[in-house]
Amino acid sequence: MRLLTSIGLAFPLAFVATWAPTASASEQCRELVVTSPARESTHSSARPTITWEAVPGASDYRLRLTSRQPEGRIFATIDTRVSGTSFVPPQAVGDGFALVTVSVTSQCPAGAAPARLPAADHRFFVDARPTCPVGRLALDAQTGHITWAPTAGATRYEVFAYDRVDGRLLFRLDTREPRASLALTAEPAMIAVRAQCGEVLGQPSYTAY
Repeated sequence: MRLLTSIGLAFPLAFVATWAPTASASEQCRELVVTSPARESTHSSARPTITWEAVPGASDYRLRLTSRQPEGRIFATIDTRVSGTSFVPPQAVGDGFALVTVSVTSQCPAGAAPARLPAADHRFFVDARPTCPVGRLALDAQTGHITWAPTAGATRYEVFAYDRVDGRLLFRLDTREPRASLALTAEPAMIAVRAQCGEVLGQPSYTAY
């Protein structure tokens, strides 16, 4: 009788231990809330840290990210598994200004209900241009020399000239020094200089002649 009683008591405990984890199965497959960067916020880093809520019992998370430049071109796409609750993109998600859309879903256990779709995309903006500025742009219209203040961390500069009437690109050149010599013509033109700092293209500075 003692043996039968022990078995009778042990069986419910084994049953509870076997089935208890399934209570959170649907929890493991739900769509997560991204906590940082905040929705519709703007960040200066081209590789912002993305964080989200933890889900108890989840083995890992799937992160999907797409960034687009203002004209609509896709700049970066990422689809990866992450074991923790934060992720730093391995490459820049924009070289200047970009709209970033991100979603994170916890790993679904076998038999779990499908993840529900989020109410709206989690979107934020990256504007890294102020981190790579060009300052003190000056043009000598008589000699065609253009100079500017060196930008900290810049690896190169792009120099453009546009027609001020119709916006045609008249010429473009690259330089590693904060100076350039221009072949000036009689056409009224707008000069723009933009620095590149690592993966980031700064906001252009302008002058005219």
